[in-house]
Amino acid sequence: MFKRLISFALLLAAQDVLARGAPVLEEIIITAQKREESLQDVPISLVAISAQAMQDGNIDDMSDIAAVTPNLSVFSHPPLTSLRIRGLGSPFDKGFEQSAGLFLDGVYLGRLAFLDAAFLDVASVEVLRGPQGTLFGKNTISGAISIRSVQPSQEPEFMAEALTGDDDLEKYTLTGNIPLGDTVALRASTLVNKRDGTVYNTTLERDEGGIDSRVGRLQLRWDISDWLDVTVAAADTNQEFRLGSFQVRAATDEQFALMQFYDPKVEKDTSNNQSAQDYPAMTYQTGNKFDIRFNASLWGHEFSWINALSSITELSLTDLDFSPIPLLFFLNGEDYEQLSSELRIVSPLGMLGGKLDYVAGAYVAQSDTTIKVIIDAAPTPADLASGLSATGGSLGGLASLLNPVTGDAPGERLLIDGDQESISSAVYAQATWHFNNELSLTGGIRVSTETKDVDQTLQLFTAGTDLDGPVFTQVVTAEEYRLVDKRVDRDVSPKVSLNWLPSDDLTFYASAAKGFKSGGYSGSAVRAEIAEVEPESSSTYEIGAKTRLLDGAATLNAATFYTEFEDLQLTIFEGNVSRISNAAGAISKGAEVEAAYVTPWGVSGNVSLAYLDATFTDYANGPCPAGEDTPCDLSGKPLAFAPLWKSTFSVNYFHDLWALPVNILLGFDLLYEADKLLQSDQDPIDVQGEFATVNLRMRLADDNDRWSLQAFVRNASDEFVLDGGGDIPTLSGAHFGRSIAPRQLDIALRFKF
Repeated sequence: MFKRLISFALLLAAQDVLARGAPVLEEIIITAQKREESLQDVPISLVAISAQAMQDGNIDDMSDIAAVTPNLSVFSHPPLTSLRIRGLGSPFDKGFEQSAGLFLDGVYLGRLAFLDAAFLDVASVEVLRGPQGTLFGKNTISGAISIRSVQPSQEPEFMAEALTGDDDLEKYTLTGNIPLGDTVALRASTLVNKRDGTVYNTTLERDEGGIDSRVGRLQLRWDISDWLDVTVAAADTNQEFRLGSFQVRAATDEQFALMQFYDPKVEKDTSNNQSAQDYPAMTYQTGNKFDIRFNASLWGHEFSWINALSSITELSLTDLDFSPIPLLFFLNGEDYEQLSSELRIVSPLGMLGGKLDYVAGAYVAQSDTTIKVIIDAAPTPADLASGLSATGGSLGGLASLLNPVTGDAPGERLLIDGDQESISSAVYAQATWHFNNELSLTGGIRVSTETKDVDQTLQLFTAGTDLDGPVFTQVVTAEEYRLVDKRVDRDVSPKVSLNWLPSDDLTFYASAAKGFKSGGYSGSAVRAEIAEVEPESSSTYEIGAKTRLLDGAATLNAATFYTEFEDLQLTIFEGNVSRISNAAGAISKGAEVEAAYVTPWGVSGNVSLAYLDATFTDYANGPCPAGEDTPCDLSGKPLAFAPLWKSTFSVNYFHDLWALPVNILLGFDLLYEADKLLQSDQDPIDVQGEFATVNLRMRLADDNDRWSLQAFVRNASDEFVLDGGGDIPTLSGAHFGRSIAPRQLDIALRFKF
C-alpha cells in the first residue's frame, strides 16, 4: 500500500511538471562590457541582481547586496562608509575615493554618500570583482558596483510601496512613468525612509543608529529620431543619520570608573544594544545629481555621450571617545562637486565577417573638495575636571596635560581647513578577435592622467587662544602646517582575456589585468609629512567557467583569482591617532562559486561559496595594538574585513494559492562568514568570530503582479555580530564596536498599475 501511495504521488508530480512545462532560469542581461550581453557569456567574475530578485529577497540597500554576494563587504554608517571587494577597500578619509568604483547609470560617483540614494527605482545591480580599469576606469582597482535605474518608456505605469516594521519603520516609495506623446516619456520616483535606531544611548536617553531620508529622481527621455535619443535626469537627496550606535567594548578600570561617574548605566557589553555617549552624534547629507545622456545609432555602431554634475554636502558630528566622558568632540565636514563627461563608441558584434568587435572612448572629470575638521579635547573643561577630581583618575597621565581652564572655550582645539582639486582624463579601448565560433581573444588598455592640487592648513588652539596645547602636540603628535602641493599620477592599465565557448551553455576564460588608484592627500593628517599618500596598484590573474545546466534550469559559475597589491592604501591606528599610510604589499587569492536553479515544483534558489586568503606580504612598519612598541611587522598577517570563508544558501518556494488568482512565496536565506579582523593592527579584541544568520520571508501576490503583501525578517535567529570596531583615540587600551541590527520585521505592501 505504501509503495502504491508513493507511485501515485510521483505520478501526480509528473503530471504537474508536464502541465507546467520545463522551467528555465530567466536570462540576466548585463552591461559589464558597455554593451547588453548575457551574464553567462561575459568572461568576468560578477554577480548581477535584477529588480525582481531584489523584490523577492527584500534587498533594499548595498548591505543587503553584500550579504548575498561572495567576497563583497560593506560597512555603512555615514560618514564611515566603505566597500571592499576581495579584501581590498579604502580608508575613511575625505581626501580619498574608493578602491571599488560606484556607478549609477554609467556615471562614476566619487562619494559613497550617493549609495543609499542610488537604490531608488532600480533595474539591476552588477558587482564586478577584480580590476575594471579598462572600461570603468577611475578607482576600480578592486572592482566596480554598477547600478542601473529603470528608464522612461512609452508604457504608462504607476507603483506605490509602503513599509512598516520594527523600530518604527516608515518607508514610502512612489514611481510613475508617463508617456508625453509618441516620442517623449517622463519617469519620476520618490522615497521617504524613516527608522529609529536599534541602540539606546543611556547618557542622552535617545535611540541611536536611526535614519531619516528623502530621495527623489526625475528622468525625461526624448526619442528625437529612430537613431537618436536623449535622456535628462535630476536627482536630489536629503538624509540624516544618528551616529551614536558605537559602543564601548573594553576599557581600563580607571577609564571605566570615570565613564560610570558621568553615566552609571554605561556597560562594556556590546550585545545589549546600549551605548553611552555624551554628545549627540549626527550626520547630515544633502546632494544632487544632474545627467544628460545622448545615444545615437549610426553605421551599425552605438555612440554615447554622458555628461554629469553631482555634488554632496556632508556634516558629521561625532563623540570621538565613544563614551560619556566629555573628552573628545569631532566635526568632519565636506563640500564635494564633480563634473564629468564621457564619449563612447560600441561596435556591432562580428565585424569583418564575424571576427571583430570593440569598445572605445574618452573620459574627463574634475572634482573639487572643501574639507573642514574640528577636534576638541575637553570641550567643557570644568565638566571633565569635576569627573577626574571625583574619581581620582588621571586617564593614564592624560589629565596632567589638560589645561586647567574653565569657561565656554574648549580646552584644546585642532582645526583643519583644506581645499583639493582633481582633474582626471583617460582614453580607452577594448577589442575582441574571434578566431572561430569557439575561441576569442580580448585585449584592452586605458591610459589615464590625474592631477591633484591641495591647499590645507592645520591650526592648534588652547582655551580659545592661538597656543599649541599639550594634548594635541604630545599625545596626538600634531604640528601646525600649511600644505600647498601638487601631484600628477599617470598610468597605463592593460587587460587580456582568452575566451573559449565550446557550446552555447559553456564558457571558459583566463584573464590578466592591472589596476591603479591614484595617490592623494589625507584630509585629516595631523602633520604635513604624513599627509601625502602614494598610488596603489594591482595585478590580477583569473581563471573562470560559466555553465548552463539542465536545459537552462540551472547555472553554475566559478572563478579562481590571484592578485598582487603594491603600496596598499590603509587607515591605521598608530599610538593615539589614526592616519592614512601605504602598506608595502599584499596578496589576495581565492575562489568564488555561485549556482542558481529553478525546479518544476516551484522551488528555486541560489547557492554561493567564497574562499579568500588576503594577507600582507611585506609590511615591516605596520601598526601595533595599543600599548605595544611600534612598528609591528605584519608581513604574512591577514587584511581586515577579509573572512577566509563566506557562503550563502537561499531558497524560495512559489505556488498558486488554490484556485484564487493569488500566489504565495515562502523563502529563507542562510548566511555564513568565518572569522574576520575589524582592524589591521591584528589586535585580538577587534575580531568578529564566525557566525551565521537567517532571513525569512513570505509574500502573497496577485497573479498579474498588481499588488503584493510581503513580510520579511532579517537576522531571524537574533545573532549578535560586530560589523565594525577599533581603538578609542587618546584612551589607550579602550575599544569601541558596532553590531548589526538584531531581529527586525518588515512588512511591505506594493501596488502596480
